Amino acid sequence: MNPAQQQAYLSLLELERKSLPTTDYLRELIRAHLSRVPFENASKIHYYRTRGREGLRWLPDLETYLRNMAERGFGGNCYILNACFGELLRSLGYRVELVRATGGNTHLGLRVEAEGRLYYVDVGYGAPLFDPLPLDEEPRFARCGEEVEIRRVAEGHYRIDRRANGQSFVTKYIEWSPVPLESFGEAIAHSLRDEDENPFMRRIVATLFRKETAYSVVNHKLFVKRGNETEVHEFTSKREWLSMMNRTFRLDEAVLEEALAFLSERGVHLFPSS
Repeated sequence: MNPAQQQAYLSLLELERKSLPTTDYLRELIRAHLSRVPFENASKIHYYRTRGREGLRWLPDLETYLRNMAERGFGGNCYILNACFGELLRSLGYRVELVRATGGNTHLGLRVEAEGRLYYVDVGYGAPLFDPLPLDEEPRFARCGEEVEIRRVAEGHYRIDRRANGQSFVTKYIEWSPVPLESFGEAIAHSLRDEDENPFMRRIVATLFRKETAYSVVNHKLFVKRGNETEVHEFTSKREWLSMMNRTFRLDEAVLEEALAFLSERGVHLFPSS
């Protein structure tokens, strides 16, 4: 990452560069990212249509990522968000390595060293992971309507379990050893399967966090989670939904229309006119 890209990234996060790569600054970076850059799949569909459908060819380069974040409100999934955030952290002086998590679609996370200690960092999971997580402490916490528990299951392997109302809804297994980005090529291609059995290619999702509140969209429903309370807002008007998506996630209307058309072509109609 060159200095201009670093400055552009930090400006989008509304943060300034600090001279030392401290744990506190890392926490500040994570929280700013989760509050300003959405986990979403409209950009996934866009890149599928315009860049490539096979592994790393689909993955946007850093310049494209930053431009689309600034101009169109794009975020991404774990492969985009964590890979690019890792580049920012490296440019700020952190030692950063990629790690794999298995269970369902293969997940890309980060292993970051700050002040001599290793942390798990993840801005690409749509989860309230607001802090650098020391896996050896087996952290457990409740935020934004969900509980997160991390447990060591074997040497160098940790289970991360996400629960809502006491029920587990997604579990992954973190492999705590570094891997190269190129090793995710097959996993990315698998995540791009244009099949009804691949839910992230048959629905629209987005998540962002602000002031201990989670805003999550699944198709035409917006879920607002504060503590143990959840509000559900259902949209029947495409125009009102587009306005909400732009207002809440800053996503560009054109890419949302593109995603709706993609789903409609595959028999998934969120609104009568789509």
